[in-house]
Amino acid sequence: MGSPFQMESFPSGTISEVIPSGPTAGLSLVIAALLGDPGEGSPLPELALIDGADGFDPSSHTAAACSRLLWVRCASAPEMLKAADLLVRDGNLPFVLLDASGLPHRELAAIPASSWWRLRQMAGRTGGRLVVLSPSPIVPGTGLRLRLSADLSLHDFDAPRRELLERMATDSESLRQAT
Repeated sequence: MGSPFQMESFPSGTISEVIPSGPTAGLSLVIAALLGDPGEGSPLPELALIDGADGFDPSSHTAAACSRLLWVRCASAPEMLKAADLLVRDGNLPFVLLDASGLPHRELAAIPASSWWRLRQMAGRTGGRLVVLSPSPIVPGTGLRLRLSADLSLHDFDAPRRELLERMATDSESLRQAT
């Protein structure tokens, strides 16, 4: 079986959620795996990253990998949701990654369930993939929830990403969606 961190690994037409089992489980590695390291740049973005807390570091990726990316920088949960609403509704990007991992818990807890349901319905209409990276389960009605676990420490800082991804374990919960 291939890596669970490929765009095709997430079901289309719904929301998936990726959460860490602990604070050092490596959500940023998921972004790196999805961007990959292509041999050449892309004329159009294939992936939108809605960066809820403006924590993405494009300098840690190749220019070719970043050429596949539309990066939307946000500073709060409401900004993040507005951006997600626009991009998912538009339907021109097949994969929208919403990184809520750096936002305070109180902001994430204040997001009404109706916002997530609306995003799920829009993803269903457009056939897009919406994947939420969050510090804890916050999205009701997900089609897939991956729990990451990795035993990473400061000693792993200089290890190649590929090696770190191989060490990362996932447990998936395929959740039945309410219609």
